[in-house]
Amino acid sequence: MSSTTTTREYFQNVWDSLATTFAGMRITGKYLMQKPITVQYPDERLPIPDRYRGIHYLEQEKCINCLACARACPIDCIEMDAIRHGKELEWVLFTLDYQKCMFCELCVYPCPKDCIHMGTEFAFVSFDRSEFNHDLLSYKGMSREARIRKREADIKKAEKEAAKAAAAAEKAAQEAADPETPEEPAS
Repeated sequence: MSSTTTTREYFQNVWDSLATTFAGMRITGKYLMQKPITVQYPDERLPIPDRYRGIHYLEQEKCINCLACARACPIDCIEMDAIRHGKELEWVLFTLDYQKCMFCELCVYPCPKDCIHMGTEFAFVSFDRSEFNHDLLSYKGMSREARIRKREADIKKAEKEAAKAAAAAEKAAQEAADPETPEEPAS
């Protein structure tokens, strides 16, 4: 190899280095004059799309405990339990295990009352794994309105049974007071 080719290669390498450095600095200079886009999380947050699949939330008053969401979950991370008092529900349990959940949103679509949703909250920071088992109930037992409706239904049921018992007692008293009339033979 001659010294001219090595000298030419040397200057070509220097030129390429300078050209790529200036190209990079041009991009840096373009962003240098713009407003910074750094978000100071958790004090500030970027907007989250409406269809984001975050932590679930439950509209408990709408839920009818049909278990459709629990059956639709492919990995069985939803546990539900409620005691039915006529049309009213007494909630015992509605938990979601986020150690298993893959945020597929398959539990949302089969719900006939549209009461389980994927929220926009996404922060799962914990030192204890037991905190990933979330209870979605806002209250346990029956809601105040449901207790009032149940009490009113029980009162109506008791009144209806009392009226039925009074009618049966009246009928028995009439039958005891009236002598039985023999049936006439058919001609």
